[in-house]
Amino acid sequence: MESRQVAEQIIALIGGKNNISQHWHCITRLRFNLHNNELVNVEKLRDIPWVLGVNFQGNQLQVILGSHVTHVFTELHKIVEPNGSAITDEAPQAEISEPKQNIINTFFDFLSGIFTPILPAIIGTGLLKGLLALFDMSGLIPNGSSEYRILYAISDSAFYFLPILLAFSVARKFKTNEYIAVTLAFILVYPIYQGEPALSFFGINIPNITYNFTVIPIILGVWLLSYINRWVEKIIPASVKIIFVPLLVLIISSIITLSLLAPLGYYIGEYLQQIFSSLFNIAGPIAGFIMGGCLSLLVITGMHYAFFPATFSNFKTLGYDFVLLPISLSSNLAQAGATLAVAIKSKNTKLKSIAYSSSLSAVFGITEPAIYGVTMRLKKPFYAALIGGAVGGGIIGTFAVKTFAFSIPGITALPTYVEAGTDNFMFICLAVIVSFALAFIITLFLKLDEPGLEPNKDGVTTSHENASPHREMEEKIQAQMPPHNKQSTHSLLAPISGETLPLEQVPDTVFANKIIGDGIAIIPSDNKVYAPTDGVVSMVTPSKHAIGITTNDGLDILIHVGIDTVSLNGEGFTLHVNEKDSVRSGDLLIEFDIENITKHSLSTITPVLITNFDEFSELHLTNQQHVTCNETTLLTVN
Repeated sequence: MESRQVAEQIIALIGGKNNISQHWHCITRLRFNLHNNELVNVEKLRDIPWVLGVNFQGNQLQVILGSHVTHVFTELHKIVEPNGSAITDEAPQAEISEPKQNIINTFFDFLSGIFTPILPAIIGTGLLKGLLALFDMSGLIPNGSSEYRILYAISDSAFYFLPILLAFSVARKFKTNEYIAVTLAFILVYPIYQGEPALSFFGINIPNITYNFTVIPIILGVWLLSYINRWVEKIIPASVKIIFVPLLVLIISSIITLSLLAPLGYYIGEYLQQIFSSLFNIAGPIAGFIMGGCLSLLVITGMHYAFFPATFSNFKTLGYDFVLLPISLSSNLAQAGATLAVAIKSKNTKLKSIAYSSSLSAVFGITEPAIYGVTMRLKKPFYAALIGGAVGGGIIGTFAVKTFAFSIPGITALPTYVEAGTDNFMFICLAVIVSFALAFIITLFLKLDEPGLEPNKDGVTTSHENASPHREMEEKIQAQMPPHNKQSTHSLLAPISGETLPLEQVPDTVFANKIIGDGIAIIPSDNKVYAPTDGVVSMVTPSKHAIGITTNDGLDILIHVGIDTVSLNGEGFTLHVNEKDSVRSGDLLIEFDIENITKHSLSTITPVLITNFDEFSELHLTNQQHVTCNETTLLTVN
């Protein structure tokens, strides 16, 4: 199939060119902002040759094409804007106007954006709090000891100062000064407001409320601060802005927040907590069953973030959560059970491999590879997972299971359910075992409608996982290749120093599910990327974060520095080669600023992929945990 035909089909299935608000592409995906997302026919899009996957990320449609993306985009742009200038690879977001979203999508996008960056801090400290319960019960570190008190302070810090953590991410969302926003958070948790009957500021009442552990007060405060900051910037002369803007913004926003918005946010949080408490007290089993059955759907849409304020309010008021986290745990284990059954039952070798790795990730609380790569793709296992999650949620609601710390809802979170003198831990174990087993058994007995499997003329089921209308031509070309190209061995040296990471654990479903290639990832300890072998630079992204190399024997290599680093638009990246340059093993390709990547809350994990791995018979990955650039053999392809 020609690129023009693929482009025409994509346009037709996303509602026509008049439905496209903006279009651009990155190294593997076409990206669209659409006027009406409901016009998209996702299922038929996935059936188009060359299309490796389709998904919505927030309000953005992504069509994954792998190595075909550039050619298809060129043809697509000619159709959409025949007289316009092309939007280049990795087009800066600043050049793309934001589409209008409905208020619900905007709300969930906002919640996701403010909580996701702080999750590592609250998950790490939350897990420590769970381990402390085990240490106390075992007598290893008894409650009241100096060691216990120090560890408890560490485990409680992220929750106690939660408004400060949130201030950073909320300020970024509202595009205002992060440091002034954090100062406002410090003002909210400052101890002068604790223990006083009431304070007043020239007659304005300041209620005596403790804002530690709270979520909504700082959100409202930074929202107000963003407007005040823009207003003050306009009226203060440029020559004295650096002095008077911070002063006026802090005074005005602090007084209004402390007197009005923060108390309002505090009581909203309290009422949310009371509503969920009443719901589960009155109809615990039913509420748990419904939420357990729906939670995977909430995760897909991002709606689970709406429960976060109530969850943190539960921790503040009650000292535990009994809604989101326990039911998430049973729901995640249900996805793991259904995915494991697919791995055992499937005859498709590629799907089997994806399912095994995705099931393991789901056991540890990361369900996106399982949901997008396996269960939703096959539909029936997804329904089985919903049933398993519903039954597990019913058990949790029946016995009012509690977790005493925030953690990723996987098996590592089990210590956070330990409560001395109760059966709380036993009940959560019962719920997750039932969820996992039920989803596993139901899926095992279902007839799977596997993509790429069809009976041949003898009635034998064969795998066509790489089949496409142009596959026959590819096979003819391969058959004409010289024998030494058919049976060659090629080793790649590590292009960068660091710790290795299985591709399945990369926090991006396209890489984790090996949609664009197989290989391994590296967590860099250095900021230089070198050529892993001799070859020709076949592709360089304008944002400088990814580079492709093709070897003389036809191996296509992709080195992608960081996850979602496209958003940096080249900031902090320096290229030392150009497209079509010949390179030798060990030549410097890219330098990058690690601190700049982490400053933008992005991951430095660098996948190293063989994008045409299906043309080779075997791929052997290093088993070394640490690799050194230009020295360690990272992978070997036969």
